[in-house]
Amino acid sequence: MASDTAQRALLMAGPVIEATTVATVPRRAPGRGEVTITVLACGICGSDVHAWRQDAGYEWVRTPVVLGHEIVGVVRVAGPGVDPDWVGRRVVPVGINGCGTCRTCRAGLGQICPERSALGLSSDGGAAEEVTVRAEHLIEVSAEVPAEQMVLVEPTSVAVHALSHFGQLPPRTRVVVSGPGPIGLLSAWLLDRRGMEVVVTGTHRDEAVRLPAAARLGLRTVLAEDNALPFTPDAWVEASGSRAGLAQAVGSVAPGGTVVVVALFARAPQVDINVLVRREVKLLGSYASRPADYHSAARELSLGEDLATALVTIFPLEDALMALAATAGGAVTKAALVPGARLTDHQEDLS
Repeated sequence: MASDTAQRALLMAGPVIEATTVATVPRRAPGRGEVTITVLACGICGSDVHAWRQDAGYEWVRTPVVLGHEIVGVVRVAGPGVDPDWVGRRVVPVGINGCGTCRTCRAGLGQICPERSALGLSSDGGAAEEVTVRAEHLIEVSAEVPAEQMVLVEPTSVAVHALSHFGQLPPRTRVVVSGPGPIGLLSAWLLDRRGMEVVVTGTHRDEAVRLPAAARLGLRTVLAEDNALPFTPDAWVEASGSRAGLAQAVGSVAPGGTVVVVALFARAPQVDINVLVRREVKLLGSYASRPADYHSAARELSLGEDLATALVTIFPLEDALMALAATAGGAVTKAALVPGARLTDHQEDLS
């Protein structure tokens, strides 16, 4: 039971799927340079699902650890050495941070620092009633926008960072986004807002939930299996993590075009390098995001358009395992845990 010294949290206690439960864990007072945040909402990410299932590439996660890095909350306590004015502010913590001193970090690329740490995987995250983090990692966000909208700041920052690799695209540039998961849909939404001609591709398994979510955002969609793109794209965002999706991107983009890969792949993909060379296709990787991307994402999400209704399904913290399963099975586009929330009729249908 939660108390002044304990709280409820989604705890991954060991390296087997059964070891992840909603459990009572100690609250941690903030140390020097830290703050404690009362969590308003915490999104469930694909990385949470991978860690929960112990998929390949996540063996490094040290347990026990509280999952969750897509956090929005209010600073409750400022630790020693922290400006007390932080108390009461609505914030989002940066999820991946570098060591701060290496050559990569000095170049402003802390998210790819060899010694980087990931909130909710390297250290306790925010799928809980509260979380304690370094104050230097805070991004202040609007308190006027609903928390279920601002819980999208972290994934939107990933989309912002991915699109930055294109540079300044001219209006009406033709762009395909493969994969209608949260990052793909947010990338497409941002491109649409910037005046690009955008198409989102998905598979038949996306027809029930994710392609309708794209339609609710006003985005044009096609089925990748039909191989019937309405135009030859100048740019492509690969957000599906599908070997076929990447092959289609490299083979379909216009000569001299750019493919930005933001997805991670369960199996190593195969790319026709001869096509890449002969058509001078630029293939770029994009990983996570930087603090500046969080600021841009927070501004975009504060401009009034309601993305939460289209993308976010709220689950009570106590039903976090249901949220993980719904995310893994594609039953929701973006699940968000809210301490103290009640189960909605839609969520009851998922159980």
